[in-house]
Amino acid sequence: MTLSDCIDVALANNLDLQALEIEKRLAALDRKIAFGNFLPDIGLRFSFSGTDRPQLRETGGGPIQLSDQEVAQMAIELQQPVFLPQAWYLYDMRLKGEDIRDLVQQRTRQLISLQATALYFASLALEEAQGYLQVAANSAEALLKETKAFEREGLVMPSQRREVETLLLESRLSLKNMKRVSTEYRANLLEVMGLSPFADLELKTEMPFAPAVVRDLGEDILEALTNRLELHIDDRTLEIRRQEIRNSIAAFLPRIFGIGSFSYSSDSFLKYSSVWTYGVSTVLTVFDGFQNVFGYRAAREREKAAFIEREQTCMMIMLEVLRARNRAEQASDQLQVAEMNAATAEESFREASARWEEGLLQLSEILQAVKNRDQARFIVTVARYQQQVALATLADVLGRTGKGP
Repeated sequence: MTLSDCIDVALANNLDLQALEIEKRLAALDRKIAFGNFLPDIGLRFSFSGTDRPQLRETGGGPIQLSDQEVAQMAIELQQPVFLPQAWYLYDMRLKGEDIRDLVQQRTRQLISLQATALYFASLALEEAQGYLQVAANSAEALLKETKAFEREGLVMPSQRREVETLLLESRLSLKNMKRVSTEYRANLLEVMGLSPFADLELKTEMPFAPAVVRDLGEDILEALTNRLELHIDDRTLEIRRQEIRNSIAAFLPRIFGIGSFSYSSDSFLKYSSVWTYGVSTVLTVFDGFQNVFGYRAAREREKAAFIEREQTCMMIMLEVLRARNRAEQASDQLQVAEMNAATAEESFREASARWEEGLLQLSEILQAVKNRDQARFIVTVARYQQQVALATLADVLGRTGKGP
């Protein structure tokens, strides 16, 4: 898989994103529930009652039956909000809450892409490290054979041979430990991709991030403050807190409903068996133990806290931009130094090869030249991977979406 493949699979299978998708649907349902406050409330009521004896009332002319012994009643009741400002504020808060869930999901997708990128290049670097350590172990084996031959000729002391044996053992242990670390990083990458940590995965090298044009720090900070989703989330949160203040003020206002009903009764003693009823109902809270007053004060404090959190996010983003720029510049400088060292090691290897062909070098010396060349190549490769991670981090800090630069 290339880096693009890994990111695509991670965004499709990651369990955190699936959980956030459920939360996003729940936020949409909360908004729809809040919208229900604007719709009429319609209810159907039915009752049946009977007595063991007819209901009679004594009058001057004798007892008079007042109603049937068995009576069935049915009513359809309707209540329509006419003036309910709290419902508008609640709906608006639920709408902004849905926006926050969507922004959180988008930001999580960006962070998962960045995490997959870091693990992808770390896995590649560890693969390169295994190759380098394998070359070092092979050089140590060849050096041990040469040392044993010199020992048989009496040119090397046994203690020197033991030192070479220790060097070979250390090289093999380093290679074994590097394989363990590489397996762990590969498992972490598979887990981020939503796959089994024990699955087989072969990575294909991809370098999608090119060094960006160096700009003024203020331009990068402005871009980050404009694009970063964390600030958009804090903006929605601050708007919700302000709506909570308005909602707490609306708690002091009356709530007005239009009411209407149609009722029917089977009582034959009634002149009109069906009746229409209509009117207006108003509810005004006069005293609720100062709950509305304290609720308003609490809403004001929550608005202040949201504003402070937004300012903290701004400061954090500006600091992240500075750090990411420094890391990207440092990675570029390290890559430049590594490439110069690699060129020097390559030239030294060519010189050593020429002397080896003339018989002027021993086996251990030419192997050391090979080791130095491979080590320099390894350092260049790792430096390139580190630069890619630094550039990806900078792109994420600046709020640039997508997988490329």
